[in-house]
Amino acid sequence: MKSVLFPSVIENHDNALQSAINNLVDGIKIHQNGTQYIVGNLALEEGVSPHKIVNANPQDIDYQVLGGSGLLLLSQYKKTPVTLTVGFPYATYKANQDAAVQFFKGKHDILFDTFSFGKTRTNKVAVEVERVEVIPEILGCSLAIRSERKGSPEFFVVSIGYGTFEACLTNKNGITERTLISGPGIRYAINQAMRELKKTYYLDLRTEHQFDKNFQMGKIIINRRPHDISEIRSRAIQSYYDEIISPSLRNVWKDDDFMNTNLLFLTGGGSLYPELLECFKKEFGGILETSLVDDPTTSASRGYAIWSNRINDDKSAAAGMDIGNAQTVVTFFENKSENEEF
Repeated sequence: MKSVLFPSVIENHDNALQSAINNLVDGIKIHQNGTQYIVGNLALEEGVSPHKIVNANPQDIDYQVLGGSGLLLLSQYKKTPVTLTVGFPYATYKANQDAAVQFFKGKHDILFDTFSFGKTRTNKVAVEVERVEVIPEILGCSLAIRSERKGSPEFFVVSIGYGTFEACLTNKNGITERTLISGPGIRYAINQAMRELKKTYYLDLRTEHQFDKNFQMGKIIINRRPHDISEIRSRAIQSYYDEIISPSLRNVWKDDDFMNTNLLFLTGGGSLYPELLECFKKEFGGILETSLVDDPTTSASRGYAIWSNRINDDKSAAAGMDIGNAQTVVTFFENKSENEEF
């Protein structure tokens, strides 16, 4: 499988851009409902206040712009029609199911701008989505992990996203729903770090999505001076684990559940923080082997692509899209000529 991703941020931008950008994923500017939006890396580079509603639904313009951008990127790699699977947190996927199908299913004529050596040109691409599936995000993560670890019949999985964290015990038949937990994502720690910094510094109207990059790096420039915020980050992550994650797991995971497996897998963008992995190892080190999955930011999208392939035996027409709060990820199966594994 191949995954293509970009930051889940947008900004209304009707002015002409003269940037020389040699690839589409870094230069997405699309037209949605008569308005032009810069998206992803271009929004972070050229935008004033790039943003996204946390846990947006398919009626929100944020979701529609990011979804259209995902389809645009998919069109650069795959012929349509395609079978597309998307997902939502377990608590909301049923409520958003019909609206997501209505938005994605059918033919899309996507207008987008390209930039080359100081010139801007508006292009159009047609994308057809023949079938849309909507599943819980935690199920998508579980499918991706299970596809890579075929010898693991049961395991715990914790997905830590920007807006939501979810966890459950999973087996070959799916999710043990009694063990499923949903709660606030790593955004909890990011906002806590921002509040601590604001006690001393003026953050120049940064949005939380802009500050997220500083949080990841552990450093920030304020008033033209570099500041190490790694200690602030560590404290915020420890507080997040102690206040949100650990109590949630203790309330739902019972002693008998640990009789079924000794494996715990972490996934999602939030799991990339070493401090968070250490928190899990400290709590569960005596009973569970805790590890980080490969490429955790793409797990959900890869699981969605696997689900699409279950529905449509033609791998070339199966795709998954994860419109996350931090990243939007599109995953598809490469052609045999591109990757002999498939």
